[in-house]
Amino acid sequence: MRPAAVLDVGSSKIVCLCGSLLGKGGVVVHGAGICPYVGYADGAFLGKDSLHEAIVAAVEKTEQESRIRIRDVALTVPASFTVLTLSDATITLGPRPRRTLPGDLDRLIAVSLKKIRKPEGYVLMHSTPVFFMVDGVTSAEVPEGIVTDELSGLISHMFVREDYVKTIASSLDDIGVEISMCINAQLGEAVMLIPETERVRPALLIDVGYRQTDIGVVENAALTALATLPVGGYHFAADLAFGLNVSQDAAEQAKRRFVFSLDYADKSEVLRTPDGSKRVSYAALSYILEARAMDLAALLRKEIEKLHVNLDARPAAYLSGGGLLMMRGSLDFMKRALHLGLKRDMPWTPRLSTPNYCSAFGALDFVLQAGKSEEEGELPENDDSASKVLKKLTNFLTK
Repeated sequence: MRPAAVLDVGSSKIVCLCGSLLGKGGVVVHGAGICPYVGYADGAFLGKDSLHEAIVAAVEKTEQESRIRIRDVALTVPASFTVLTLSDATITLGPRPRRTLPGDLDRLIAVSLKKIRKPEGYVLMHSTPVFFMVDGVTSAEVPEGIVTDELSGLISHMFVREDYVKTIASSLDDIGVEISMCINAQLGEAVMLIPETERVRPALLIDVGYRQTDIGVVENAALTALATLPVGGYHFAADLAFGLNVSQDAAEQAKRRFVFSLDYADKSEVLRTPDGSKRVSYAALSYILEARAMDLAALLRKEIEKLHVNLDARPAAYLSGGGLLMMRGSLDFMKRALHLGLKRDMPWTPRLSTPNYCSAFGALDFVLQAGKSEEEGELPENDDSASKVLKKLTNFLTK
């Protein structure tokens, strides 16, 4: 199959990847472009010029490296620019039982969609079945070919803000690139990171970015809840900068060198200050950074409980994003702080294998597997790749 390209919009950088499928479900990256920009906060871009320049540069770098002309990209949509709505529906198949057909699933989703009011200023991105019910039996499996007279299901409808798509499309228009589809960033990450067996009951995906943290509740092949906290890696560095009276850049570098729960004894390091430099004890760094991490953990627990996830039931939980995981020891620290068996399972790649590229790789893998399932049609029963999950996604994309 032909290569695909994705454009991942993060809270501090734009990532463009061009890749194709390798044998046995692997992904080969032909080209990548990573460009920082001023980011977004509270659902608004902080600088349109910076965003435009980063998008253009990221795509052009990817084209140069891959030697492939990019004509369209799949666009990731952060949680800040989405609205998620759940809606159930029931349809009757006829006066007597018959086998269900693919068109019945489309009709079920359409009925579910009619039951909700579209958020003002948003358009439908994708509709994903959470589960189906046939004759009182609930299952995540697509009920094609099952004999019944009634079909029910719970559908997750994801909407994207129109102005978000228009803003990105405006920058892409200048270089002759179209948006082929939109995909929620959390959904792409969830399908890539969390095994299907762990999504049978609600699982958690916590993505700590630079300026914010996104929390997704994943059930089967769908997102059932989303939340955003205005805290990320930037705030760890900002606390250091304020508390130690050093520059933000110096604080960022100190943050990246820090290791959680390490006994530094009486060691210290030299950081730049507005007036020159100063020696700072690791005890001071530890006090500030661990306090911020504990604060983030408390906010996470409170927000997760609002999403009606029972933490005492020990749900499968995955941590991603570069805002926290780029700090060594952070995973174990957050495990203890949250009392959760957090995992990080970024697939190994020869390059860009760090957690801050997780959402970009999740989108690329998702799109490539979707294209594979379309080209190959029916998949073998023993195929446990993301393609099998994608066969469950009806009305997956809205251009």
